[in-house]
Amino acid sequence: MTMLRVGFGQRDITPPLGLPLGGYGARFGGADAVLDRLHARAIVIDDGGAAIAIVALDLVHVFADWTVRVRERITRAYGIASERVLMAATHTHAGPAVFRSGIERDERLATYEHAMIEQVVASVADARQRAKPAVLRFGRAAVAEVAANRREAAMPVDHMVRVLSSHEPNGTLLGVLANFGCHPTVLSAANHAYSGDLLGVAATQAAQTLAAPVVFTNGAAGDVSTRFTRREQTADEVQRLARLLADGVGAAVNDAVEVDLGDTSLGAAVGTVPVRWRALPTRAAAQAEVEAALADLEAAHTRGDDARARRVAAARVEGAQAALWVGSYGGWAVLFGERPPVAQLQALRCGDVSLVAAPGELFSSAGTQLRHALGERVLVIGYANDYLGYFIPEAEAVAGGYEALIAMVDPRDESTICNGLVDVALAAGHLRVTSPQMERENGL
Repeated sequence: MTMLRVGFGQRDITPPLGLPLGGYGARFGGADAVLDRLHARAIVIDDGGAAIAIVALDLVHVFADWTVRVRERITRAYGIASERVLMAATHTHAGPAVFRSGIERDERLATYEHAMIEQVVASVADARQRAKPAVLRFGRAAVAEVAANRREAAMPVDHMVRVLSSHEPNGTLLGVLANFGCHPTVLSAANHAYSGDLLGVAATQAAQTLAAPVVFTNGAAGDVSTRFTRREQTADEVQRLARLLADGVGAAVNDAVEVDLGDTSLGAAVGTVPVRWRALPTRAAAQAEVEAALADLEAAHTRGDDARARRVAAARVEGAQAALWVGSYGGWAVLFGERPPVAQLQALRCGDVSLVAAPGELFSSAGTQLRHALGERVLVIGYANDYLGYFIPEAEAVAGGYEALIAMVDPRDESTICNGLVDVALAAGHLRVTSPQMERENGL
């Protein structure tokens, strides 16, 4: 039987105070405090012939050109092939406003982005140095009252946290790779302090409870957030919700079962699929949408709608205003830079468990579809290697709302991206392994 070596590393990537914060268009001014440190958290898995590396970063997103630079450094230093290196942002909205493309740049951000490469490479170096013989286990647990559909609270979302845990042969826990799909937006635009928010704090809490490192990746979170589960938007509420999620990680680790490594323990594949940029409305149409959204919000207040309905209406206003701004200041390039119309996809495989990575915000339904196609032993990772915004299903686009108004990728291409993820998983050697119980729970 193949014996893997697995190691974990972590480096601080908290920027200096004063840098602009990313995630909220309505926020102005730089960071003035630190609620909790930002980190690059790495896991390296080596089967003696090749290795894979996954790094989760407390950032709102990463861009492809930066990922290429990091991969090149890791390949040169440690011989890990670029297609076996995965960079994933947690999508915190309380981190620096990195990779802002055509928006007026703060040179301090460019300096930070460059310096961060050194910390990411160092986190991988630490993971390699600390690697020990290990057995992998896959587990999952339901986490209630953290995530909800942010467009309509009654709509279904995936409440499962999934883990790939690493154990020494004697059973001692070495560390955990965790995955959960939810916008980490407990903190609001009024916050001006650095924080990993939900996932960053949950990683810290789970690591403390388990006495082992935890690397947290975000999932299919495009339409999922804490909008209807948070009681307030404070640091204390971040801690409360993160504790629920951290406890879920512990439960998943406790129930995890050993991964079947098979004949080829590790696999990797990358691919690209063509996408189309969604046509922006004319300035007149965009202005009309803003006015309609504002009228809808005013009507919601006049009717005495509950806080949830008012928040959805307010989000439509935010999306309409953002679309008007984008169209007025140079189109999609102002947010995403000039780039070829392709989505870069990746899959990594550890035995009968696969990780599929998309460069943007998949909806929860996409995660469900991918598990229908590939089985339950899949970690669907969003915000990975690049950022192309929302991948909104056509039916959801028709319904409108914030995500539909600000999505760069044409909704007709959402299915292309999902199908492409299945293809790269199969190219990485994915084997569909699903228990009868899991099939019943997932409607397979």
